[in-house]
Amino acid sequence: MNEIISKLLVEHRNLGKLVGLLDRLPVDMTDPKLDEITLLVDVFAYLTCFPDVRHHPVEDRIVASLLAQNALSADIADEIERQHCALARQGTDLMRDLESAAREETTSWHAAVVSARLYAERLRHNMAVEELAVFPVAEQRLGDADWHAIAALLTPEPADPLFVSLTEKRFVDLRRVIATEADCDCFDDPEVGR
Repeated sequence: MNEIISKLLVEHRNLGKLVGLLDRLPVDMTDPKLDEITLLVDVFAYLTCFPDVRHHPVEDRIVASLLAQNALSADIADEIERQHCALARQGTDLMRDLESAAREETTSWHAAVVSARLYAERLRHNMAVEELAVFPVAEQRLGDADWHAIAALLTPEPADPLFVSLTEKRFVDLRRVIATEADCDCFDDPEVGR
């Protein structure tokens, strides 16, 4: 399997862990505890600072390469672009709404939680479309020169701030929740690294 696709699939599995957390949010949450507020804010802080900035642009470059070779339908390419734009917009909106709900301003916790669960469903759908309609075609149709060109366009990226051995301080609690939810030793070392 191509190294870039392999990395994207690992990131999808990691994102799936966050989707699982969002799926388990009680929809009737009206008076959340501080740790519930913090968890939701951390989830969306991560989603808006890593996948939207580092993960989706790689997928967009793959889609563009496939389109250039007429190896992917314009409808699928447009759908992926719409999904990525919607996820970025909804993630940013959710961060704002969570802050508003925490201050008991304009957004209720019920509305924020419902939006978070809808976001989770949108992200799950996006990953499924990519894994079914984009990645297999990319594996078949893109050659070494294409993959090198995609890799050359990638900016040097910082490590994932959550799913690494040395988690950023901001995400340590979220990492512990994910490991506890999974009831496994998903991470090498749960200590703060940066």
